[in-house]
Amino acid sequence: MSYSNVSKYRIPLVRDTIGQDDLAALAQWLLGNPQLTKGPLCAAFEESFSSWQGCLRANYVNSGSSANLLAINALLASNRLSPGDRIIAPAVSWTTTVAPITQMNCVPVLCDCDLETLGVDIDHLEYLARQSGAKALIICHVLGIPCRMDEVISLCERYGLSLIEDCCEALGSEYRGIKVGNFSSLASFSFYYGHHMSTVEGGMLCTDSIELSNAVRSLRSHGWNRDLDNEAKQALREKYIIDPFADRYTFYCAGYNFRGNEIGAFLGLRQLKKLPEFIEARKRIWGSYCALMSEAQWQPRPVSDCVVSGFAFPMLSANRTALAARLENMGVETRPLICGSIGRQPWFIGKYGQVPLPNADIVHRDGLYVPINPHLSEHEVHYITECCMAAGEGSLREAL
Repeated sequence: MSYSNVSKYRIPLVRDTIGQDDLAALAQWLLGNPQLTKGPLCAAFEESFSSWQGCLRANYVNSGSSANLLAINALLASNRLSPGDRIIAPAVSWTTTVAPITQMNCVPVLCDCDLETLGVDIDHLEYLARQSGAKALIICHVLGIPCRMDEVISLCERYGLSLIEDCCEALGSEYRGIKVGNFSSLASFSFYYGHHMSTVEGGMLCTDSIELSNAVRSLRSHGWNRDLDNEAKQALREKYIIDPFADRYTFYCAGYNFRGNEIGAFLGLRQLKKLPEFIEARKRIWGSYCALMSEAQWQPRPVSDCVVSGFAFPMLSANRTALAARLENMGVETRPLICGSIGRQPWFIGKYGQVPLPNADIVHRDGLYVPINPHLSEHEVHYITECCMAAGEGSLREAL
């Protein structure tokens, strides 16, 4: 199953976090003919993750993308948003950070990035918060680099914005001693293959609000009330005058089937035990890249007192195509710097028109990233760095 065994690359972006020990344990468990649909292991996984993350409620879902969609929907269900409301979103992010806004009949307002953290640019964010009439903000901790949370929180409080954190690339990153995901009303995490930990597919939506958690738990499971607290279940039965038998197939909202399953939860519980080791490796590799590329004209500059649990290491190159080709020829797998600017993506342009944003456009044109995975050796980090620096890459265009 190892990605490295089938990859054409000497140094792939991803190597398995799911080990042979996990597979052997999973096979033995499956032989016992256990329940495979959502059940007690999912609940145990949620409880263990909420304890690790330090949040009140963790809600296991089938992907980080679904978690973002549920986050917007939960704010609508709790009347913190209404259809047609504007939501500020990061131009530099993943497509399913922003797409749920339009899918839920709200309007995305793209915020430029800063070129130190790749997170939302604070000056542009304040302008948008003041001028757009937005009711919410979703941010993305790009490649594990925490956004400038002091300023973000201050602006949310000043302008009455509900805050969602997309932490799908940032599991274990910290902003001044606090794990990312603990600054917002709702925070999404991804357990996709190749992320910090894996349930193959899967994600988590975390919150400290019982109201929002109940909304998420109903929305992810068809709209029924089975996963709600007893008090919330009873309140719905009484409100709609539903008897206990009919309640089994009564749907109180227009929901989805975004549930996790027991196989993923079995793996997730094992992965959580390994997660501290994975995060320490990613932090160490991030630090090595920063030290080795200290002479580059550009490198990311996280806020002081932050911990970066890096998903990958970003670069900006005026000769991106040539650098990517060089890396590929040297056996190093690479990718564009996530989506570049959402304002330059075809689906967004088709619906809202192209949105020029100075910094996000630089990322869109010049951005790429190189591997960070917990099995990456120091020798491999040196090799990747030498491939980049020998070509004089990793720099911004002189005009910028």
